[in-house]
Amino acid sequence: MAYSFRGRIIAGVVLLHAFLMGLVVVDMVIRQQNFMEQQVSGESRTLAYTLALNAPSWLLSNDVRALGELVDSLKAAKRVQLAIIMDRDGIVRASTDPSLFNLVLTDPASTRLRAALQREHKDGRRHAQLIHDNLVDSLSEITSHGSPIGYARVIVDRTPIQAELDTIVHKGIALTLLAILIGGLIAWALVHSMTRRLKLLSQAASTIADGNLKVSLPDSHDKDEVGQLTRDFNAMSSALSKDLAIRMKMEAMLFAEKESAQVTLSSIGDAVITTDIEGRIQFMNPVAEALTGWSNQEALQKPLPEVFKIINEFTREPLENPVDKALRSNCAIDISNHTLLTRPDGSESHIEDNAAPIRDRLGSVIGVVLVFHDVTEKHTLTHQLSFQATHDGLTGLYNRQEFERRLGIMIGNASALNLEHALIYLDLDQFKVINDTCGHSAGDELLRQLTVLLQKNVRDSDTLSRLGGDEFGLLLYNCQQEKAISIANQLLATIQAFRFAWEDKMFTIGASIGLVMVNRESGNVAHLLSAADTACYAAKDKGRNRIQVFSVNDSELAQRHGEMNWVGRISKAFEEDRFLLYYQPIVPLQRSQGDEQHFEILIRMRGENNQLIPPADFIPAAEHYNLMTTVDRWVVSHAFNWLVASSNRQSCCAINLSGQSLGDENFLDFVVEQIHGTKLQPQH
Repeated sequence: MAYSFRGRIIAGVVLLHAFLMGLVVVDMVIRQQNFMEQQVSGESRTLAYTLALNAPSWLLSNDVRALGELVDSLKAAKRVQLAIIMDRDGIVRASTDPSLFNLVLTDPASTRLRAALQREHKDGRRHAQLIHDNLVDSLSEITSHGSPIGYARVIVDRTPIQAELDTIVHKGIALTLLAILIGGLIAWALVHSMTRRLKLLSQAASTIADGNLKVSLPDSHDKDEVGQLTRDFNAMSSALSKDLAIRMKMEAMLFAEKESAQVTLSSIGDAVITTDIEGRIQFMNPVAEALTGWSNQEALQKPLPEVFKIINEFTREPLENPVDKALRSNCAIDISNHTLLTRPDGSESHIEDNAAPIRDRLGSVIGVVLVFHDVTEKHTLTHQLSFQATHDGLTGLYNRQEFERRLGIMIGNASALNLEHALIYLDLDQFKVINDTCGHSAGDELLRQLTVLLQKNVRDSDTLSRLGGDEFGLLLYNCQQEKAISIANQLLATIQAFRFAWEDKMFTIGASIGLVMVNRESGNVAHLLSAADTACYAAKDKGRNRIQVFSVNDSELAQRHGEMNWVGRISKAFEEDRFLLYYQPIVPLQRSQGDEQHFEILIRMRGENNQLIPPADFIPAAEHYNLMTTVDRWVVSHAFNWLVASSNRQSCCAINLSGQSLGDENFLDFVVEQIHGTKLQPQH
């Protein structure tokens, strides 16, 4: 059942009035009840205290008659149920109930009361009180000169209080009902007066809602809120007649703002497309028209995927519509990398973009704005930088860094999939002759022409790389040794058949090739490259223009590989100063008087674990890899310094020199410089 506005106000006022009156009555009853209970409790406490004050002398003299008269004097009190005087041991010495004389009371109330008195006694008080069975039970201690000699107990009935409280409650309810009735009549009169004018306002508002703006109410001179509301309503009604002109002006301003926004979007450098919440195009700026190949008029109201067609650069698969993604996530999103925008004429552009929901002033999504720009030039530059990072600038082949990376992947595949691959290390012969004869530009051109020939003999799955200078590397994927040797022979034949012409000169070149098989026992990248290099240099030692397959059981290769390892150890020994000088005397078979002492200088190397390494272990490697001149310089320098500092400066010392040092045109100057620097006599 629906209630009118007037009825709800009246009901609300009456209920509020009743609630307040009920609170008043409840508060009054509670206060009265508390007062009466405090009065009864005080009466019980006072009577017990009075007995305790008057009983000491008679209790000490054990005057039972006087004690009985003292107790009987309380019978006149209408609410006293029982009065008792007990000695220190709890024996009743006088009572309004004669049957209790000379008894010790052990009922629960007596026990609880004595316990309560003991607790109070700890706090310095000599009185205790309990309420039980609608009775107020008080116990006071009887003392003489500060010492307890007995107890006075008074029990008062609380029952008469309840009857008085019931009477008060009935009167309160009657007064409340009367107040509610009177308040309801007053509320009805007030509400009726107020809602009558509100009803007129409601009728006038309905008339305006129907389209009739020429509505006014009788002028109200009342000073209350309804009177003010009536005057405000008349003012509003008058203002509504001017609303149409204002609205038209605002629409013109909004149109101008829209035009300004479109001009702004048309002038920015990024492409902009706006759609409605269903993904249909509402606007495209000129940049978007140019990038998509659609005009704004053609694209209007078309679904975005029909105009904005994007695919993945590598898979060529269509990508998700960014408008749908933005609406689903309800936030701004970026499209994935490697995105191509295709146009109706088949041309493509790399783009980057983002899409964001468009919201009205209430925060509701009403569409999506898509902003994107052409990054084709940036993508091309990035691709070029990536190419330069992994390719040789002269030949366009993969560089050494990329070659080693792919070799690492090949090693992992060989181990995981139990495959066998091949690594070819190719070093050109006579390349230095061309560089020295015709210059480095001729050498560069030779490398470019040779690269084209080599690529024709390489499978698409293989990796050809320039490792540096005139050295090339080739990775043969999933290739058995017989096939790898065949490919290596084909490369060698191609190089031997090549004729390089430069100006009026014609050159032929050759190559030495080292081949290593890559399998699960091959080891790491460094180990494989070292093995391939060893095999390549072994091919050079055997006469060049040949192929050498690396095998761990080949003694010559093992020796070569060991010598190559010694190169690093010798260089590290120089850095850490781990070479030592030894000498051995040279003694004539027939010594004659006056012969001076002769001895020969020897060299040893201290190993990484401080063990002595004889020259036979490292000298061959130093000779093979052109390190003997460095060794001889160290020996001469340290031997001269030792001779000057020791007692053997007058002896004759022999120092062996390698053929490399004798062939070094600067070595003689070095020896002379050491003689001058140490002041050593040359004849020694």
